[in-house]
Amino acid sequence: MTQICAPLLAGLAAALLAACATQPVPAETRAAPEAVSDTLKNQAVSVAVLSPDDPGIAALARAVSGADLVSFEGGGLRTREDAALKSALTEALVQSGKLSLLLLDVPCDGAAVLNEYTRGGATSTLAADLVREAPIYQGQKSTALADMLTLLRGWNAVNADQPVRVAGMQCASVAEADPARLAIFWGLDQLPAHTGEKDMAAAARDGEPADNPVFIVQTDDAAVSSVIPASGWIDLRALPASADVAAWREETASALPLLRQQHPSAADILFRHAATTPAEPF
Repeated sequence: MTQICAPLLAGLAAALLAACATQPVPAETRAAPEAVSDTLKNQAVSVAVLSPDDPGIAALARAVSGADLVSFEGGGLRTREDAALKSALTEALVQSGKLSLLLLDVPCDGAAVLNEYTRGGATSTLAADLVREAPIYQGQKSTALADMLTLLRGWNAVNADQPVRVAGMQCASVAEADPARLAIFWGLDQLPAHTGEKDMAAAARDGEPADNPVFIVQTDDAAVSSVIPASGWIDLRALPASADVAAWREETASALPLLRQQHPSAADILFRHAATTPAEPF
């Protein structure tokens, strides 16, 4: 009996081992190929402080300086970091002399009030009080906006040949801005119910799609922490068109849908915040 069973047991064990060896490893446990991981990490740019003087923010300003319209994904939870990034990038572009227009998702009459302030109109009103009283949506009233108006008022006072104007989406006042320099759009106040946000943002200036728009998406999701370990960004437009990179984007899109290249509002630049904090009421 023993002589008969031994070969059978040995054969069964071998068959089980062979079967186990051919079982696929679940997707969630597979590590990205080392070459792809290295490629992505080499493309990522770290940011230590959300300030226009930070080398990472300066690099981001250079990366978008060739665009005619830079826009941020709108909606979502408002955080201090979201506002700080918009302010830092806008200020960096102002200082470079490449920015001509700050676009906001506000009524045209409200934008006109803000623009008049930045033009240096005589007033004793502080920017913070102006923002509180301006006929714009409550969601757009923030310390970041007040600080930006103060910055633009000072810039315009000494740079009459390179003024920066403030306007609402598709308002007639956008015509005051130099079309040869870029515009920055701080994003839609409310996320639209459809998937055409990127197209809407690209047409924020005058209703016509921008020729060379850049769409920036922010996240604090750990899904990209292996590529951007701390705060920083990656220019998805600059990634090689390889199958491995495409596979990484598709897999990561389960957590961040706007990483999917086929998405109507696919990110051009992804900025990851290592941590976020809720914005304080203005």
